Amino acid sequence: MTLQQGTVIADRYRLMRLIATGGMGQVWEAVDTRLNRRVAVKVLKSEYSNDPEFIGRFRTEAQTTARLNNPGIANVFDYGETPDRNDGQALAYLVMELVDGEPLNAVISRLGRLPVSNTLDMLEQTGRALQAAHEQGLIHRDVKPGNILITPTGQVKITDFGIAKAADAAPVTQTGMVMGTAQYISPEQANGDDATAASDVYSLGVVGYEALTGRRPFNGDGAITIAMKHIRETPPPLPDNLPSDVRALIESTLVKDPRQRYASGGEFADAVAAIRAGRATPAPRTAATAVAAAGAARPSSTRAAAAAARPAKPAGRPAAPKPDNGWTAGQKALAAIAVMLLLTALILVGFLVTKGGSTPSVQTSTTVVDSPETTTTTTTTSRPRHSRSTTRPAPAVPGTSTPQTTTPAPAPAPPNNNKPRPEDLPPDPGAPVAPWPPFKIPGLPG
Repeated sequence: MTLQQGTVIADRYRLMRLIATGGMGQVWEAVDTRLNRRVAVKVLKSEYSNDPEFIGRFRTEAQTTARLNNPGIANVFDYGETPDRNDGQALAYLVMELVDGEPLNAVISRLGRLPVSNTLDMLEQTGRALQAAHEQGLIHRDVKPGNILITPTGQVKITDFGIAKAADAAPVTQTGMVMGTAQYISPEQANGDDATAASDVYSLGVVGYEALTGRRPFNGDGAITIAMKHIRETPPPLPDNLPSDVRALIESTLVKDPRQRYASGGEFADAVAAIRAGRATPAPRTAATAVAAAGAARPSSTRAAAAAARPAKPAGRPAAPKPDNGWTAGQKALAAIAVMLLLTALILVGFLVTKGGSTPSVQTSTTVVDSPETTTTTTTTSRPRHSRSTTRPAPAVPGTSTPQTTTPAPAPAPPNNNKPRPEDLPPDPGAPVAPWPPFKIPGLPG
């Protein structure tokens, strides 16, 4: 069937303008005559419309995509298969939201490369949109600039979810593995392994590489050559004038082992958001989990060797006995010293009494030696009116002997070690980082 302006598909969609032609079909701007709204209609080539396996996958993926509800994914409104009125062959089509925007590859071609702020904004939005699909078990499999639309306000819209899975059913010679797809294919997909959410992250990393530099990491004479480079070669380093955390982010997405990448679009988007906010970039959780698991799974011989390396207690030396009644050795030593001082003081007092008689003033003076608490107690008991002056000696009373209190001076209080040290105080979080301006592409139609 020859498509042209004015052609009506399924007695409903009138084609108005050809938007793009790709390896698998054409995309037209059309009018839904029933709902009177503008839509985008993707019409598959006849060789795919007549391939039962291809159509089966395409139909299933279209139904899955239609269930997604995310502002970053172009909505799927309808899917159908109708016979061509001319030759009777099937015509498969997909009706999608018409996005007023520009494909990212056209934006990069027009601007040369994107500023870092715009690139990070685009990557975070795309990662969030992919996460909505990943949570539903849907892998895009063909993330590339041609499938990322940018609206005049900077909104990202991903397209062609249904095409990606269906293309796996067709031989490479049939789909062509067109150059645009090979440029962004993950190593595991190029090896023929199943695609995962980490595969989409790899492809998005290639998109970020191209947006920042204006060139793709791998080039070659054909699709197979480029795909082999994705499997075997390391991408050229990003320019040094890019921020180091941005370079590290892109490089972490382009590792060959999918287990070492960010596991999903959402995890990758979180890392991008951290860079935009000036925070440390989180490492891929899969890689961190692998390191933790390796430490937990150390063989017993390794653990035994580590235990043997620790110094053992000297042999032949008896262990120190546990202190009696909860007293430590240091406390016992202090108590012994206090007792000795007390005995010395008693001997000195006895000597003075013997030499000079029972002089109350001498006895009174011994009552207040370095013991404010004892003086306060004595004064309060005998002469309450002198309770305010705790440093004056008590008056002597002739003919009486005052019982002597020989309580030793209390030990000095230990220093307060619970005060926060400067290094224990929480760091100053600083001023909040201002949000990045919206992604606006100059020159786009309104």
